[in-house]
Amino acid sequence: MNCIYVTVAFLSLSICHPEAPPQRLRGVWVGTLEVGGDLKFIRVEFHSGVKGTLHLEGAGDLTLVRAGESSSHAYFEMRRGHDEFVFVGAFQKGSFTGSVHHAGQQFPFALYRTLEIDRRLLDAYAGAYGDSRSIEDCTDELGWQQLIYVDRSGGRKALFPESNNRFYFGPGYLIPGPIEGTITFLGAREGRAVYLMVEQAASEPEIARRSDSAAARSRNLRGCSPLRASMKAGRSG
Repeated sequence: MNCIYVTVAFLSLSICHPEAPPQRLRGVWVGTLEVGGDLKFIRVEFHSGVKGTLHLEGAGDLTLVRAGESSSHAYFEMRRGHDEFVFVGAFQKGSFTGSVHHAGQQFPFALYRTLEIDRRLLDAYAGAYGDSRSIEDCTDELGWQQLIYVDRSGGRKALFPESNNRFYFGPGYLIPGPIEGTITFLGAREGRAVYLMVEQAASEPEIARRSDSAAARSRNLRGCSPLRASMKAGRSG
């Protein structure tokens, strides 16, 4: 029997055959991997059985090979060809953080739980609100469900769903955490949201009413920037 032994800090796992992802990992996660001071966007999906995929900015898509967990940590290995990435981390409330082991080096990562929603809801939420806010749909360009919030100053924040109508955002365009605020869509009518409510730490909630016509749809009006350029620009928010 071919066994793989992983020992990182206080975590020791023995994986003698591919295993399904631990229950605590099941679902969709988004986050960042820090390499040389730059943050690279990552998105991970864990399915039932030994199935999972990871999109890493600059490296493309990787496939789940095996996973395991101890009482306080979890481990999963992703691979593309002979290129292996081993993620070892600890769970916190709504997040999973730790280190990625790749080619003899370690890099910090942080993942935040999200989910996929009915595709029709993206159409229901995209549009203009008030006189200077909008929600844009970058799903087709980026390859996964992705709404973008454009604020009154033109700043762009990727939105990640925590329920069917409530989304969170981080400090930059494709930087999900640490979570800085939420946007909730309200008053659905004829398949479209009527209001959005923005809540951010240290600020009073703000509500904006939809202002576009019934026929309008806001789809990446300013373009979905390449991930690398977006990440660098997004670090300052």
